[in-house]
Amino acid sequence: MDCPQRENFVSLGGYGLRVTIADVAAKAKVSTATVSYVLNKSNRVSKETRDRVLRAVEELGYQPNALAQGLVKNETRNIGVVIPHTAESVFSDPFFPELLKGIGTVVTREGYFLLLSLLSVTEDFVSVLSSMISQRRVDGIIVASTPRDSEVVTKVREGGLPFTLIGPCYLSDVHSIDVDNEQGAYRAARHLIELGHSQIGYISGDMRFDYAVQRYRGFQRALDEAGLGLAHVYMGDVTHQSGQRGAKHLLESFPGITALACASDMAAYGAIAAARELGLRVPADLSVVGFDDIPFAQEHEIKLTTISQPIAKLGYLASENLIARLTNSTSQAQPARQIIETELVVRDSAAAPNTARRIYR
Repeated sequence: MDCPQRENFVSLGGYGLRVTIADVAAKAKVSTATVSYVLNKSNRVSKETRDRVLRAVEELGYQPNALAQGLVKNETRNIGVVIPHTAESVFSDPFFPELLKGIGTVVTREGYFLLLSLLSVTEDFVSVLSSMISQRRVDGIIVASTPRDSEVVTKVREGGLPFTLIGPCYLSDVHSIDVDNEQGAYRAARHLIELGHSQIGYISGDMRFDYAVQRYRGFQRALDEAGLGLAHVYMGDVTHQSGQRGAKHLLESFPGITALACASDMAAYGAIAAARELGLRVPADLSVVGFDDIPFAQEHEIKLTTISQPIAKLGYLASENLIARLTNSTSQAQPARQIIETELVVRDSAAAPNTARRIYR
């Protein structure tokens, strides 16, 4: 069987061969230099020639070599994503996959690659981060969910690479994306108060993180406004295990509690599990509200009343913010500090208190 001519061979997808810039030049009947001018958006080429080259690019399915382009422009085409948590905690918490989905959508669309860096038990995380910056393995960095006393933000600032922080930040020179954590937790507490609850417990996030401080502050503010005094608080974290431990402690220590607010949805489902162990029904005997609105919150047998934050959107906006600065794109430029509103989502896990419920002893 005769082998097809090279041009047809390439235009049919290459049968496994990569289309080259020379193929595009041959198809458009121009030099490879002209093709390069067009691909780099140079004004040296006439409109007629540019249209002919772009037509050839489309017909042949030519994809520029991102690595080669990066070498020419002194770019890696890598975006670093720094999450100072272990892989186990990151991938067991639905928050982070949602966040990475938003980041990945923009990074892929703009022709970059993700370089994910997590906390390792055996390595000094800050040293690994410093190496990433000093060796210029990435063009820019997205930092997510860092403790207040972490050296991560300081190291990234000192490194001189553009970066965007996902989470609270009070530094005027740092680009950051976050939700209004305090107002969200305030709404959750107000919802329970309006349902008629006066004995409300709170399971906090890790108070080394500013988001956890803000959520606790919003929750307590709602109680103060309602004249309910200090909350019964369990200082925990956002995990299912923490919610379970915290709920058990609060319900055993303060049997009059009729509602629990939690700093995350995962902690809320832990609280629901603890309530069941103690013979309490949700929401008939105990109301529970969360914070995040992870996909699981509307799929579980008990659909969770929660504060919805647009998790994927946080990653999406952080990526757009960073890449706009890398490319000097004024069309995508965003303010240095963006705060996104949250929303109360009312489902099945909270109701008016049952005054006749069995009190756990």
